[in-house]
Amino acid sequence: MPRAGCRVAERDIGRHAARGTRHLLEVHAALATVALLFSLNYIISKLGLHAFSPMTFAYLRVLGSALILNLLFRQRDLPPLSRSDHWRVIGYAVLGVVINQYLFLSGLALTSAHVSAILMTLIPVFTLAAAIVVGRERPSLLKISGIAVAMSGALAVVGREGFHGAEKSFAGDLLLIGNAFSYALYLVLSKRDMARLTPRRVIVRMFAIGAILMLPLSAWSMWKEPWAAIPGRAWLALVIVIAGPTVAAYLLNAWALAHTDSSLVATYTYVQPVLTMILAAILLRESIHPTAIVSGIMIVSGVYLASLGTRHPAPDTPAIM
Repeated sequence: MPRAGCRVAERDIGRHAARGTRHLLEVHAALATVALLFSLNYIISKLGLHAFSPMTFAYLRVLGSALILNLLFRQRDLPPLSRSDHWRVIGYAVLGVVINQYLFLSGLALTSAHVSAILMTLIPVFTLAAAIVVGRERPSLLKISGIAVAMSGALAVVGREGFHGAEKSFAGDLLLIGNAFSYALYLVLSKRDMARLTPRRVIVRMFAIGAILMLPLSAWSMWKEPWAAIPGRAWLALVIVIAGPTVAAYLLNAWALAHTDSSLVATYTYVQPVLTMILAAILLRESIHPTAIVSGIMIVSGVYLASLGTRHPAPDTPAIM
């Protein structure tokens, strides 16, 4: 090959390599931003819950998210859902939006932000357990061992607070575990419909349905809410939670899932409890007990161990917490 041709080929290879490196950096930047947004979700929501009741905060978050998602992704050109699809999406809205938001924010209001983040790492474990129960995953020694290790970690952190008489924190921990189970069940049951109907279409519909279902449930809480006494920083916290950890995190996570392997996306979920611990200690002045650190390590280790025996370690559906 002539020297000129070699130089052209080398330049092309260099450009492709640079483009690939830039694309990989963009993916990592998106996933790092998602991890930061999800970690900040615990901190900022905790600040908002100092002024709002959990029921009111949950409804306003879902309503705001539903409005933004419907504005961003109008579905006029899509055929209507069949009756059976519509009823299934209502079920997903109950599990993935209504129960998810009520239990998450009610639990977060009662316990610390860093413990909440640790317990939320149970979602992949509960997802695997639910998939085994409904017959979508085969049980194996690795999977069962991973579930056992992760649950032991959760029992350690919950048991410590119950043993030390922290009744509110103990109740909050139980609510968060219930939330993790509800969300895991939603992920397992919705997986096939997400692939068939697309996550965007289902999630937009879920939030719209969730806003309708939550209105009568939150009406009394909103009626009793001391609106005039709510400070501006609490409203700012609500706006940030809607725009950041809900809408922006979903969009970035969905983009990353389309441009990289789900295993890389799953890896970044392990960063969230560590990052939340650091942020909670700095911004909320939370004291991190060694038991929480050990429990977090046990849960993450259990999730990793279980994922070794799983064909699809990360859900294809972008998480919204």
